[in-house]
This record gives sequence, C-alpha cells and structure tokens, in this order.
Amino acid sequence: MRMLDALVLGKGPAALAAASALAARGLQVGVAGPAGPVHWPARYAAWVDELPADLRTLVHARWPRAVVVGRKRHVMDREYALLDNAALADLLVERCDAHGVEWMAGTAADAAHDAHGTRVRFREGGGAAARVVIDATGWDAALVRRDRRPDAAFQTAVGWTVEADGVPLRPDEAVLMDWGREWRDADPAPTFLYAFGLPGGRWFLEETALVRRPAVSDDTLERRLRRRLDEMGLRIHRVVHHERVWIPMGGALPAPQRVIGFGAAGGMIHPATGYSVARALGAAPVLAESVSGGLGAGRAPEQVAADAWAVLWPADARLRWGLYRYGMEMLAGMEAAETRAFFDAFFTLPPAEWSGYLSDRLSSARMMAMMARLYAAAPPEVRNRLHAGLMGGPGRAMAGALLGRLGIRRQG
Repeated sequence: MRMLDALVLGKGPAALAAASALAARGLQVGVAGPAGPVHWPARYAAWVDELPADLRTLVHARWPRAVVVGRKRHVMDREYALLDNAALADLLVERCDAHGVEWMAGTAADAAHDAHGTRVRFREGGGAAARVVIDATGWDAALVRRDRRPDAAFQTAVGWTVEADGVPLRPDEAVLMDWGREWRDADPAPTFLYAFGLPGGRWFLEETALVRRPAVSDDTLERRLRRRLDEMGLRIHRVVHHERVWIPMGGALPAPQRVIGFGAAGGMIHPATGYSVARALGAAPVLAESVSGGLGAGRAPEQVAADAWAVLWPADARLRWGLYRYGMEMLAGMEAAETRAFFDAFFTLPPAEWSGYLSDRLSSARMMAMMARLYAAAPPEVRNRLHAGLMGGPGRAMAGALLGRLGIRRQG
C-alpha cells in the first residue's frame, strides 16, 4: 500500500480546504469520502470579512448590513453573505485536481498507527496509508475521539425558501435574529426568525433555536414557523426548498491525538453561534503550513500531529473555548425575556467587541474584559442569570479553563 504524505477524511468544505492547501505545498494528498461528486446540501453563511480574501466573491447573495431584534432593533453595518456552495466546491475540487490530489471512495472504519504513519481501513473494503491523517468528517467524527463529558447542546432550525408576496422585510438587510415573538406553547425554549431575500425574488425564512439542551424538535420549529409567517401576512405561492438544521455545540474539545481533527471534527464549531465554515476555510493554510513544515523537516508523524493540534488550538484558544462554553450554557438556559435583554445589552457593546466575540478574534484577556462590560450593561434579570452560572457548572468549567491556562490543576 503506497504511503501518502497526508490523507484527508471527508468531502465537506473543511476537508477540501485542507486537502487543497496541503497539496498546494507539494504534498502527496488523498481525500477519502462518499462516492460521487461533491455536494453540500446545507446552507452556509458568514460575515464577509471572515472569509479568506480569495473566496469572498464565491457568494450566492450578500447584504450590506444585518439586523438583530430584541426589545430594540440593532442594525450592524457589517456585510453578511450566503456562500455559493457549488462555486466553492468547484473551486476547491479544481485546486485539488491541479495539485494531483488522489480521490478515494471510502468511509474510515478504524486506523492503526506506527512510527512511519497511519493505515486507515475503509468500511467498504480496502483502505489507505499516510504519514499524517486529517479527520474532517464532521462532529460525529470517524476517527477523532473526544470525551463524552461535558454534554453538547444543540442548535436546531427549520427553514423554507419561498416565493411569496407581502414579505415585511427589507431585501438589503439580513435578519440575523429576530427575538420579538414570544411563544407560549408546550416548549418554553425561545426561538428566533433568521431571514433574508434571495436573487430572483425568493425569500429564506427560518425558525431557529440558538442553543438548547435537549434540542428543540423539528415539529415545534415548523409549527412556530408556520404561525409566524401567517402572522407576518405572507402570501406564499410556492415553497421551493425545505431545510432542517442540527448543529452540536459545546461538548468536549478534542484532546491532541495522532489523527488531526479539522473543522467540526476538530472542535471548530463556534460554541456560542454554531458557525464553523469560515473558520475552517481560514485555518486550512495554517494547518497545511504546520504539516508540510513538519514533514519537510523530517519530524516523526506523531510529532507532526502534535504540532498541528498546537497551532490550531494554542493555549489562548483553548482558554477562549472555556469562556465561550460558559456563554453558551447561559444562553441555553435563558427564557425569552432574558434572551431579548441579553442581546440588547450585547449589541450595545462597541462593534469591535461584539464582532470580535462572534468571529473569535479577541484574545482571552480582551474577551474577559468584554464579558465584564456586558455584565455591567445587562439588566438585573440577566446579571442574576450570569451570576448563577458562575456559581454552577458553567462557572466551574470556565474556572477550569482559566486555571489550566495558568498551569494549575483543580482539586476535586
């Protein structure tokens, strides 16, 4: 069995971004995933300034500003975009082909490591060998292992792309979150409208639960979406597409291990927003530089993997993850009124702070200072919730991250 330099598992955006970046650095790269052409049915969106500069034109639609509605209406002058999945996939596949990436139809079943590399066995039969393996197969990763605790929470959503009249929304704005409707049904979880206009006069309208444990059901979300659209007065002529979203958030961050996790498999889902694709696209060159540099210097595969984990998850990033998880746990327990008040306070912060938090661009020190300002700006009911969280499990998790950053092991 021929030994590749790198084997990438998966055919999603993170996998192809990693494979194309590795191959561009002269490595012999294989991609193993489902048979057939690349197809991504999920809808991916991002702030335009988060996308790598060479990918910012690969969008299906863009809006110069986004809106969040709590008790107040907050307008953010920051460009937001829906990615063009087909164009992005075509470009990444083209880059892979240009650098000789080997395509393999196979699902990783298990792996055996030795001093020279890793042999991966496929469920369908056969397998592949490489000095380094990158698992980019999503949250329920093929080979990357993570602790079962802490438990993940979930972002769920049900959305429709429609042809309709009477839509009371502006086509030049993306409605990022509209919490203005308070639901009084069997499920107390608050949900919001996520919506924007699309080319051709169509609209995308989605009922979303930001983060809950247990997950808000599709039935609840669809029932609320139907009721919301009726109350908005839409005259729907045709539902063009149905979308269902299920994103695990939080949970255990994978520890460094022989297989390198990337994208959702590597813990790169933002614990407070659920976004991950822009981060993976931006991190692919960082991963590739680390792996190619290590292999080129003759380092052992085990060390190359350790170095890659370290560059993707430096100490400060792991500390930020603990802070984000605290924020996620607070949001997961909030009622509708608390949620509206929280986001009203959050979007009164300076744009550099709220945008840095949403894009994971703040250092841990700046992030802690921002969280302190948010606490001071929040109304009493939100401060009470945040304070209770500091005393409970989320606070212990955050304290553990802080102590770990200082090299102190908690007792008990």
